[in-house]
Amino acid sequence: MEATHLLLMFFIIQGGSCNDEDPYCTEQRGSTAAEENGAVTISCNFTYPKSIYRPEDVRISWRRGRTDRCGNGLIIYNHTGDWTHTDYKGRISAVENPTDNGTATITINNLRRDTDGSMFCCRVEAFKGSKYIEGWNNPHGTAIHYKGEPSVEQTDVVAAIIGDDIIIPCVVRYRGSSLIEEVSWSVGSSDLCADNTERRETWINSNKSQIRGRWSVVDFPADLSLRITAVTAEDNKKYCCRVRWLLRDRDRLDPVQPIRGTEVVVVDASQKPKFEVVQPATISCNQSDSATLSCSYTPRSDPLWTVVFWRVGSPNGSYAYHPLQEMVAPSYRGRTELRGTADLHIKGVDVTDYTTYYCFVMLKFCVGKFKTSSAIQYGSGTNLQVTDPTDIPGSIDQVLIAVIYVGVKNLICLVLVILSLLYLKKRSNRPDEEYEMNT
Repeated sequence: MEATHLLLMFFIIQGGSCNDEDPYCTEQRGSTAAEENGAVTISCNFTYPKSIYRPEDVRISWRRGRTDRCGNGLIIYNHTGDWTHTDYKGRISAVENPTDNGTATITINNLRRDTDGSMFCCRVEAFKGSKYIEGWNNPHGTAIHYKGEPSVEQTDVVAAIIGDDIIIPCVVRYRGSSLIEEVSWSVGSSDLCADNTERRETWINSNKSQIRGRWSVVDFPADLSLRITAVTAEDNKKYCCRVRWLLRDRDRLDPVQPIRGTEVVVVDASQKPKFEVVQPATISCNQSDSATLSCSYTPRSDPLWTVVFWRVGSPNGSYAYHPLQEMVAPSYRGRTELRGTADLHIKGVDVTDYTTYYCFVMLKFCVGKFKTSSAIQYGSGTNLQVTDPTDIPGSIDQVLIAVIYVGVKNLICLVLVILSLLYLKKRSNRPDEEYEMNT
């Protein structure tokens, strides 16, 4: 009994043992586009129980996957040991050791279509000395879509306000839209599209405009995005787009869908927010200059992953900035970017940009062993006031006062001149009058 008590005390001193509530999580972007012989940069965010492990106890490696799950693919790089597989010698570069900041990033150069991909996965392992304790990775990794190959890309997240109508993008990167025969949308609770079979709706050429309850396709086949009307809290799920092509020789390509779809996160104003988003009420900018609208947020705990986007005009307006460029409104596309963590930078400001901008911040938290929870909040809005530097400075009242002052001053001067002329004329007539009186 005494030995058992001492062993228990040892574990307490060491910070406890692993359990299902310990924050072991990783997060990677679902997919990214690349070109053969080009380069791609992939990031991985991760958490681990700081009370149990020190940074030097955590080791990071990267694997190459061949299916839609990371599994035990070939290890191509080890951050902590600075080891590189022979197939990637001279082609991989990495940032500093990531165990302190919880973010690992690699860049793979000179990409080879036949061997690099179809996905890359970050794996985290915890040790006590030389003893392996725990290992975890994101279930899907980051998929590589090479230019010229049939691919479907979705944004990782779409924010929704209860009662709002939303569009979940489905970006097709293959030939022309006229070759698209069919699109299917499915929904579920899994991070992996292959597992989301809770509901599936299919649109083909013969019924492309059909509305399925609150679901419809925006514009088949030009835009296969899913429109959902009157969003409710129950719509807070994962949505996946699957596309089938019919080639001119009548051969059908196998359906293509992303490994991970789009998570819809619903803002419920009736719930107590998990964090606060702060924006200034107004800022001013001259026309043709650039403007930066600040946005800050204060989470109650460290997030695993963060995504920021900005909407214009109202909280459910168009996107002034979104990580997926196809989501950005045409008038802002190519003109906006994030500065710092969440600030919106607008280039070439015009009078049409004189409106209010809302900062949305989505945070994903690690709430247990391989368990995450997402929350989203938005700020009260920043009004961008655009001024024309060629305008007369000052308000209209000041201008009117200045005009009246100059007018009155000139009128007084004119009256004085007239009075002076009359006086001189009268004085010039006085000698004649005196001469007549003397005679």
